[in-house]
Amino acid sequence: MAWRIDKYVVRGLIQNIVPGRVVGTVWLKGLNQPIELNLRGNCYRDLAGARLEFKNPDPVEGDYSGFDIFQEGTVGDMTASKKVKIINDSEPTLSDSEEGPVYSLSNCLYLEWFSESNGRVLIESVDFSWKVSLPKWSLSEAAEKEQQEANKQAMFKFMDELSRALNPAEQREAPSEEEMDEFQWEAYLQKTDARSDMLLELFEKYENDPQCEEIIAQAMGWEIESMDVTEEFIDDWDLDQRDDDRDPESEYIPNHPLITSMMDITSRLYYEAESRKLITEDGANPWNQLIWHAQMTVSKLIAALEEVAEGVPSEPGFVVATLKRSLHLLHLTIATIEACISLDPEEHRWTQEIRKELFSLREAVIDLMHNYRQS
Repeated sequence: MAWRIDKYVVRGLIQNIVPGRVVGTVWLKGLNQPIELNLRGNCYRDLAGARLEFKNPDPVEGDYSGFDIFQEGTVGDMTASKKVKIINDSEPTLSDSEEGPVYSLSNCLYLEWFSESNGRVLIESVDFSWKVSLPKWSLSEAAEKEQQEANKQAMFKFMDELSRALNPAEQREAPSEEEMDEFQWEAYLQKTDARSDMLLELFEKYENDPQCEEIIAQAMGWEIESMDVTEEFIDDWDLDQRDDDRDPESEYIPNHPLITSMMDITSRLYYEAESRKLITEDGANPWNQLIWHAQMTVSKLIAALEEVAEGVPSEPGFVVATLKRSLHLLHLTIATIEACISLDPEEHRWTQEIRKELFSLREAVIDLMHNYRQS
């Protein structure tokens, strides 16, 4: 996926003084030398022919393993006037609480390029300060449209290369009719996750484009056929809607005890943390992270065991592969609750019983994986 480096940026300089060439330097916190850009193509009209200087008021240090100091390749979308919605910082009013938060449009610095060594790289922020010099030359509207199309093709090429990396010739495109083991299922699930990430990345980039669906379909290699809304379609739709309106209590979907146990732990964690005002709006707050990890563990357990609980025959390899994923999230939950407790062991003694239950649940998951491996 893309290298999103905006939060690591200290300052930067981008120049498109020479038509068809974008060069620049970007300083990242923790690196003793700046990254150097040497890119083919042009910025959009607001930056074409100009010199852009930008600064991040609050950079953080990142992990730059595998990131090349010398960035050569082609430009993507480069503009300082991308319009994005941001929540107003003013005090909420009664109408805000009734109708939701109030948004306003703001200019966003959006610097994208496609590196020969690192693929797609992106700097995107509304918090940076920046200034743009007077242009040495101007990009025509027609030339900008050509650049936009070239950028789109560069994005398609990047996605195609990712897709090829995910689908080498020797790997299966879809689950085989033959039973697969846990390692084959894990490889397949990893590819599915990666394609979901690709789809999300495309949607984030093109969500405001009027041709969003067509662009995403083209990038993902899908075919979109127009569908006429016939009377038969409407009748089928009405039938489906009536089926969805049936009494939910008339259907009982059995739950697996491990799912029930983790849901109970998550509910108690949230209730206790909320009542003690430990949950805040700070994303770095470990209590927020604890609730998030617990919720994700529940979702992974449901993915692994819901059909098992319903009595649907499941391949042992699939169950083990998906339980591995839930076990990873469970380990994160345990590690996070340990971090939370360490902040004030005496104050957070109420977590002791929940902590024991998490360890018991982990043992139960491991035992179940062992049973499926033996089957």
